[in-house]
Amino acid sequence: MKSPTSAASHTAEAVARETLDHAREIPPVGGMSYRSGALSRLVGVLCLCLVAGVQADQREIVVYPGYGGSRVVIEGRVIEARGGSTEAAGDSWITNLWRTARRLVSDEQEDVAVNVRFEGRTFRAATDEEGYFRVEADLPAGSPAGWRSVEAATGNGDARAKGKVLVVPADNRLGIISDIDDTILISEVTDKSRLLRNLLLVNYVQRQAVPGTAAFYARLAGRNPKPEAAPVFYLSASPRQLQGGIQTFLDRNGFPPGVLITKKVTNDETSDPLLDQVRYKTGRIEQLLAALPQVRFVLVGDDGEKDPEIYDEIRRRYPDRIEAIWIRKAADVVPRPTYPGQRDLAEALGGAGRERGGHRNQHAFWLPPVAPEPNQRTARSSLLGSRPILTRRASWRPAALC
Repeated sequence: MKSPTSAASHTAEAVARETLDHAREIPPVGGMSYRSGALSRLVGVLCLCLVAGVQADQREIVVYPGYGGSRVVIEGRVIEARGGSTEAAGDSWITNLWRTARRLVSDEQEDVAVNVRFEGRTFRAATDEEGYFRVEADLPAGSPAGWRSVEAATGNGDARAKGKVLVVPADNRLGIISDIDDTILISEVTDKSRLLRNLLLVNYVQRQAVPGTAAFYARLAGRNPKPEAAPVFYLSASPRQLQGGIQTFLDRNGFPPGVLITKKVTNDETSDPLLDQVRYKTGRIEQLLAALPQVRFVLVGDDGEKDPEIYDEIRRRYPDRIEAIWIRKAADVVPRPTYPGQRDLAEALGGAGRERGGHRNQHAFWLPPVAPEPNQRTARSSLLGSRPILTRRASWRPAALC
């Protein structure tokens, strides 16, 4: 006899198969294309899968990567235990769809006591109505820098997890802030049907990296005295529910160790902006500048959305903090404005970063300096971990998605 969980999973999977079969356009994932009707059906299937999410008997803790200098913030979440298989290169599109749906819906655990142990000290916290907890602390004098371990456990001990915090060494002065989609991960953001296909039907083991970006980032990180603890940050507008998959992509494709920052979407004032990507990314970059005042950053993005505009504004406001700006040309069909000091990422990658063609030069790793402008301003934003500006309250739940 099948358990309720197994029965619900099989029902949702059967509905997904039947609905997409009626679209009559389901070739293998590598060659999948869409009509508008098929795309709308796909969105409907996702909503059905989300609504079919079932409760679990066990809880799990997710500890998000932290960072800091003399002060650190550790955040995490307590949710129902999802389980399931890990991503594999041979997974089918239906397996990927179901896994994505399960990730997007979280049964958050409210008012759970959590003990967080870091650097020999134990901090106590409690989860909010969205299951999130937060600890903020000063590092003791003389604490070692580098990647430090953190442990979290529920008060009754029914769930435990480990995480890492990057304490940036004082003499590491060159950092990277990198966008993900269409900068290092081919997502095709300018084509919404392909973007949705990549998000829902292709897992993060099967996703393609932009050629040469991992090696380029490793080269930049190596300019620090302690490259293994270089201040590398991967800034994504994806929700935190997808954090594990994105981290799998980074690890599998050999990107330097770094802090993955994803979007926290809640129903209260601690939420990141749901739709305003400019405000979200600008706020996160300013937090990094404020938390690590000794670091000059290389900003890397693409022209598929608003990275050029965001980076230009940051450069104007904090010119002494920006080492270089590289933009990948991902929107060839849409003319985009260019901004002073921004260069084509393909030049740094020897042409490998272009979607089509390009001159190849394996040694093109030069960093053009960005000239300061009058009325320089230093980073004076809120300190690391302060609440970002709220533009819209929303919950990452079935009703919100459907």
